[in-house]
Amino acid sequence: MFLLEGGYNFEMEENQRRNKKIVIAVIFFLIVGGLGFLIYRSVVPPAPEQTPNPTVNLAPLQVVSTQLFNVQNNDYDFLAKISNSNSNYGSGDVEYTLTFYSAAGQQVSTKAGSFYILPGQTKYIIDSPLKFEQPVSRADMQIKSVDWQKLDPLSASGVALLVKNATFLQVNQSGTFAKAGGEVFNSSDFDLNKVDVALVLLDQTETPIAINKTEIRTFLARTTRGFEATWFAPFVGQTNRVDAEASTNVFENSNFLRTYGGGEKFKQLY
Repeated sequence: MFLLEGGYNFEMEENQRRNKKIVIAVIFFLIVGGLGFLIYRSVVPPAPEQTPNPTVNLAPLQVVSTQLFNVQNNDYDFLAKISNSNSNYGSGDVEYTLTFYSAAGQQVSTKAGSFYILPGQTKYIIDSPLKFEQPVSRADMQIKSVDWQKLDPLSASGVALLVKNATFLQVNQSGTFAKAGGEVFNSSDFDLNKVDVALVLLDQTETPIAINKTEIRTFLARTTRGFEATWFAPFVGQTNRVDAEASTNVFENSNFLRTYGGGEKFKQLY
């Protein structure tokens, strides 16, 4: 170290200059780096955050049971019972495929269909008539996709359809084998465009022996409407009880003569 007269320190001055250059260089690189980052982000925007997938916590629809009924010759009816265990999610459009097989196990045909189901609901699905060129002995059902929609329990129960006085009558005249009918009470405050009625005839062991379906159009709020379905061909078994189920698609606004519905929607493929 060289200390001149008056205490002037050249080494100290050199260190100060070096430190200033380092500070200036750091500031320069920070400015240039910041500008470069801003330019990069303007050209390549950040990837959007992924929306959580609600299907992760949803239970799939369960096919509880299926049954194929031979009406006559190669004419059939198909019945399924479907359960939705999700308390807040249902669907206005569930797509499915039926695959039909011969007694030898060979595939005869396939058919696509769709249905709706409410949160927490177990319901009948009837697909008929089904006509083939040859006899079939089995039908397999596969759920293909579900358009899930959130619907709170209060909204789901807002359209209550109560079936009353369901009866069965065996006619055996004028080409008519039997009839079943009853009444449905629309206890809601909504006028409905269409109500579907599924009828399942059960024997003493609660086994389905025949099925049918019908519909009620323009069903006004707080009114009661009758329904009737006819079997033209005989079926095997003794009817002990009529299980009639009335439902409407609450997810379709056009089904309400006053606007109703809404909620979160997304599609789940299987």
